[in-house]
Amino acid sequence: MDKPEILAYSVATAAQVAEVSRPTIYRWMQLSGFPVARIGGCTRIPADAFKRWLEAQAGVRD
Repeated sequence: MDKPEILAYSVATAAQVAEVSRPTIYRWMQLSGFPVARIGGCTRIPADAFKRWLEAQAGVRD
């Protein structure tokens, strides 16, 4: 059976994906333009938007 596509990361998962610490993700979450969704008591980071944000910070262009 195929794994379901991950639509949003937890803070811990986003930190693993970006190879940074969880405190770094929390700092980034305070930056204007950082993609974060707060739903009820959960904080999630939309996966595709996070990848685009990281690319934009690195100056990557299509």
